[in-house]
Amino acid sequence: MEELKKLYEEGNYDQLIKEFKDYEKTGSNDPEAYMLAGKAYYYKKKPKDSLKCLEKGLQLGGDKKEVDYFMGKDYALMGKYDKALEKLNEALSLKPDDPSVLLNIGVVYALKGDRQNAKSYFEKATRADPNEKKAWYDLGVTYFMDKDYENAAECFRKSYELDKDFYEALYNLVSALCMKGDQDFDRYYQILYEKDKKRAELLKKICEREKRGKRFRLW
Repeated sequence: MEELKKLYEEGNYDQLIKEFKDYEKTGSNDPEAYMLAGKAYYYKKKPKDSLKCLEKGLQLGGDKKEVDYFMGKDYALMGKYDKALEKLNEALSLKPDDPSVLLNIGVVYALKGDRQNAKSYFEKATRADPNEKKAWYDLGVTYFMDKDYENAAECFRKSYELDKDFYEALYNLVSALCMKGDQDFDRYYQILYEKDKKRAELLKKICEREKRGKRFRLW
């Protein structure tokens, strides 16, 4: 069991799954082993295997909130968005202010094409945890899609400031500032230019095309 925990913490999901299969043959009924395997299968993008392990883990007494959360993510991977929302909302009912659950509900709504609900849940996630960079980033994307470049830029800025290595946040921040015609554009463009000269130059050209009525594509 300790080996499975160690492999999970290391992100060595392939080896964890291999060890779990051997562990399962011993007839052990430790719910945590099934939970770890379920999460490992999820990260390996094998949602059906993940669901089987999570269901078994729940039957053996595993944490229901965690099971519902990962099941919701599994169903989202499978494109079963209504089922994903059902499970994620069950997880949310057990911990109403969980930023990860709120964020993932927003992601599922975005995948369904419901930008308004997506935005609402991304906003809730940022309130639940102002340091959740992905929530700020996803919220920025929804604002950008609505052509609200001012709020988009602010969200991307917050996301980037939380993690200066978050390249996508920087790229989209420069995009929003360009579209907004913001005075901070040159500052952040230079940062992007130093990280990736070719992409920065291309972004500038794309932005100018968009201003002339062409289509713009985010990262």
